[in-house]
Amino acid sequence: MATLTIRKLDDKVVEDFKRIAKKNNRSAEAQARSLIEDFTAGVLAHDIMSNSDLVQEMWDLLGDESLQSDEELTPPRTDDARPIELGCRR
Repeated sequence: MATLTIRKLDDKVVEDFKRIAKKNNRSAEAQARSLIEDFTAGVLAHDIMSNSDLVQEMWDLLGDESLQSDEELTPPRTDDARPIELGCRR
């Protein structure tokens, strides 16, 4: 496990942070760890979802647990336009 040191935080910020951690029944360390983990997971999820090749990213995530030879990750695309039903008729 790595250690992270944060310097030059205002004393008031640290006091408020400890108060918030206590309110969440956590130590300041546990609160900081949770915030960093949640933030990192959110950024990584955003990066994956905004990846221009989402299908390739999904294949990469599957790794060794890939689909069977008769399965497809996504249905094949066609250029045929399909009508949509909006549910409102006149």
